[in-house]
Amino acid sequence: MSLTHTIEYWALLCFARLLCILPRKWSFAIGSAIGAFGWAIGMRQKLVLENIAVARPEADEKELKRLGKQAAKNFGRTITEFIRYGIKDRDLISDLVEIKGIEELKTALQGGKGAIVLTGHFGAWAIYFAAMSMAGVPLSLLVGKQHNKKVDDFILKIPGDRVEFISKGRTAIKKILAKLTAGRAVVMVADQHAGKSGVVVPFLGKNASTLPLPGSFAVKYQAPVFIMTGQRKPDGTHTVTIEPIEISASEDSEDPKIEVLKAYNHKLGRVVASCPEQYFWYHRRWREESENSQ
Repeated sequence: MSLTHTIEYWALLCFARLLCILPRKWSFAIGSAIGAFGWAIGMRQKLVLENIAVARPEADEKELKRLGKQAAKNFGRTITEFIRYGIKDRDLISDLVEIKGIEELKTALQGGKGAIVLTGHFGAWAIYFAAMSMAGVPLSLLVGKQHNKKVDDFILKIPGDRVEFISKGRTAIKKILAKLTAGRAVVMVADQHAGKSGVVVPFLGKNASTLPLPGSFAVKYQAPVFIMTGQRKPDGTHTVTIEPIEISASEDSEDPKIEVLKAYNHKLGRVVASCPEQYFWYHRRWREESENSQ
């Protein structure tokens, strides 16, 4: 491990220890303050403002900046919530997170084809996976790898033993199919730019390259598809909503694989537009290869 990676890892450990020593409210205040500081020094501020303007085209500059700052604070707090959950607050999760629609998901899993659960970087998304698993959903999460292996190992331990991980790569499709066949829910955080291999469909009214896997599994293997979104409430608790994504069976409907992706982007976009300050706006969702719509 390089010196830089070693420093990053130990800094993360020290920060995590500090967060768990302090009262929960203080820890979350620190997370929010870090997010606000990042906003104040201009961290990706231009990109964030441009992205929020897509969701809120009617907002003036003052409102966009307010939403951007709140989104930065939300991200900082989400990080502290996730870290504390993995070390200290695990037993509090049932009191902190209310899940609506989970019984319908559990029923779908009994069909023997598993289920695809799509979500995005909204609310405190990182703890919602763990909350679902603790509520009795056998869950596998599709993840990417961090450059720093020690940091990656630290992050993957946080959700606990109930959550399995599938690494993105050449073997991912085979592993996803195995998990679905085993009756597990496979969670995909599918709201980031999917590159030239993605399917271009609208997100917040603007064409965006979208991960094609959900549509492919839904059609080829008849796996039921759900969308999961969560939102932080003023009292610090969270409400998570799980709902199915229906695929039209009519002959005149478009390619069902694309229909799944459009429905996902539409549902997620509706939630994001209603509360943009709880979304993660720091990635370039819309890029030049997303010019031509499907």
